Amino acid sequence: MKYIFTAIWAIVCISVLVFSHIHWNKQIGAKAVKPVETTVAVQESTESPEVDKYLQLAAYWPETAKEQLKVALEEEKQFKILFVGSTSMEWEKALTQSINESFGSERIITSLYTYDQTSTDFVAENKQLELAAEEAQLIVIEPFLLNDNGNDKMDVTLNNLTKIIEDIKVENPQTTFILQPSHPIYLPKYYSDQVEGLKNYAVENNLPYLDHWVAWPATDNPEIKNYYDEQTGPTEQGYAVWSQFLVAYFVNK
Repeated sequence: MKYIFTAIWAIVCISVLVFSHIHWNKQIGAKAVKPVETTVAVQESTESPEVDKYLQLAAYWPETAKEQLKVALEEEKQFKILFVGSTSMEWEKALTQSINESFGSERIITSLYTYDQTSTDFVAENKQLELAAEEAQLIVIEPFLLNDNGNDKMDVTLNNLTKIIEDIKVENPQTTFILQPSHPIYLPKYYSDQVEGLKNYAVENNLPYLDHWVAWPATDNPEIKNYYDEQTGPTEQGYAVWSQFLVAYFVNK
């Protein structure tokens, strides 16, 4: 009987020791693993908030442009935007300033190309190759609608626009295009048909269209005459409306 009791007691002691050892190892293992998991989580998110911040500012941009911006940010390269159109583009100054203040000029660079000519003359001189040479990820183009008014019919303007886009795409397949009209005028007549044609072209070709006309007084409202000059284009008041619309699109705050 004495030996049986001794044997049972030995088994109990060994079980307690084994359980204690296993429990101790689990405790040590948990303490060793926990800091590693925390470190990995921190490392995975070190750059993500920075990239996310700028992508949020670009929330309204086309998806292809946002993808290009993301790549540029991750590779610490500059993202280039070209603003192209007629000479009536003074809104670019306020827009560029806002982009620089929000994104930083080291991340996004903007350039302005203005041409006081029709779209037919532009294409005849192969000016689109100047734009292609810039290798911009995003091009915002106002396709000379007012310059073409009274010179080229709308189907000619749109054919020229197609050639401009296609020629640039040959050199830079990843370039994204955004279309916008020139400034509105009082009782535009045929010009309003041109603008409507550009809207339809944008829809048919799946291109973003910046309809800034909605921010101006209506074209049948005489008040709009205060927003532009027939000889020089938009007044300071007109450019303020135009630039505010574009800033709200390009910099989401």
